[in-house]
Amino acid sequence: MKRVLMVFCLIAAGCAGGEKKQAKTADDEAAPPPPSDEKIQEAKQKNAKKQEDKALAAESPAKAKKMAVVDRADFDAAVKRWEDAKKDKNGLTKAEAKSLSSKFASLASSHPDLAAQAHFNAGTLLDQAGDSKEAEQEYQAALSANPAYGPALNNLGEIYYRSGSPQRAREWFDKAIAADPTHNAPAYNNMALILFQEAKEAGNPAGYKEAVSKLRRALAIDNNSMPAYALLAFIYYTTAENDRSKLQLAELVCKQAKDVDDKYAPIYNTQGLIQLRKKNVTGALKEFEKAVELDPRMLEAYLNIGAIGLSSRQYEKAEKAFQVALSLKADSVDATIGIAVAQRGEKKFDAAEASYKKAKELDPKNCSVSYNLGVLYQDYKNDPNNQNLKDAQKFYNEYVSCGGKTTPGKIADAQRRIKDIDDTFTALEQQKKMEAEVKVQQEESERQQKALEEQQKAEAEKAKNAPAPAPAPAPKEEAPKGKK
Repeated sequence: MKRVLMVFCLIAAGCAGGEKKQAKTADDEAAPPPPSDEKIQEAKQKNAKKQEDKALAAESPAKAKKMAVVDRADFDAAVKRWEDAKKDKNGLTKAEAKSLSSKFASLASSHPDLAAQAHFNAGTLLDQAGDSKEAEQEYQAALSANPAYGPALNNLGEIYYRSGSPQRAREWFDKAIAADPTHNAPAYNNMALILFQEAKEAGNPAGYKEAVSKLRRALAIDNNSMPAYALLAFIYYTTAENDRSKLQLAELVCKQAKDVDDKYAPIYNTQGLIQLRKKNVTGALKEFEKAVELDPRMLEAYLNIGAIGLSSRQYEKAEKAFQVALSLKADSVDATIGIAVAQRGEKKFDAAEASYKKAKELDPKNCSVSYNLGVLYQDYKNDPNNQNLKDAQKFYNEYVSCGGKTTPGKIADAQRRIKDIDDTFTALEQQKKMEAEVKVQQEESERQQKALEEQQKAEAEKAKNAPAPAPAPAPKEEAPKGKK
């Protein structure tokens, strides 16, 4: 019934955060705040009093105990229906989940002592059915019955985290831990996740240590907490770049996790990342494929399979993996960019252009989209008027001045490409000028040739029309000289 967020930064994905607790955004402010410390403390005192009363009731006659069991028989029957559905590989349909949720919600009014748990169960079923709004209402109803009900505090934090309110979610996780510090392992896990994301974004080693501390606390409460094992292994993997011994720790945690549950998909995904770090691409692919076999809805593993396909130039395979990722999360920027790169590799340049533009619409601040569009226009899209080069240069300039996540190597490459395009246009202008000069010279030569031909023609015509010259007079004959 208790859940935990599982949102990791993987090969093709990034995480948001900061070294310190960030200021609330408009979304954070829009999400409701958790109950006050005073309200939670008051509820905890009431709950403690009820526990004392139950302890006293245990000394009452057996009839009173029997009545207590009968009173919650319908609640237990609903729980059994849920547990039986979990054993079915197909699980509950959305309609069945909503029906069972309604059953728990109705039981809350007839079982005041179980109202918080009943509403929480109703909310969890709705949450799993994809109806976060109604789930939120049920979790809030659970808190109306018991403001110190830790699982509801935690799950409301998850809802607000998913809706883009991480700082508000953090407050809910804090309250969940304060309400039940010795049992609420999921809240420790979720707080560890937020601390990890902030530390990763800021490069803050102290943040990693704090996240690990929360996870150790979670495992102390529940040594079978697979989300805690998975995040702990991933933190060690993330920090192994500067400390190779952490990679061994990550592998060790994965092994310990498998001893608890060898069918938990995130562990295989992390093992795949470890194998990639060790340059064992084949082994990594095997782990990622095992992850999606165990959990066909594991977005991160599909992204990683797609990334391997791109790196090995298996573009068709990569595109298929990213398409599955998009079917799981239609607004995944990473999957959209991955598809665009694969399509470019498959020489489907128009399709790649459309995919890149879709990614830009999904995340206008994503710097890598601008860089990739620049490459596409410069190297793959041809235009007789060289408009593609002008477009490429525009996108490179966008990348250089992006201000978001960029890499020094790519910035240098974008600047080099901008210069190359400038040089190309300069060369084209020089060529155009030379061609114009040659044309002028050619035209002048042709004009002179034509003038010469016309002159020759005129002279020929003149000669043709000139009167024939008079015949020269015949020579006079001399008389023969006589003989002397």
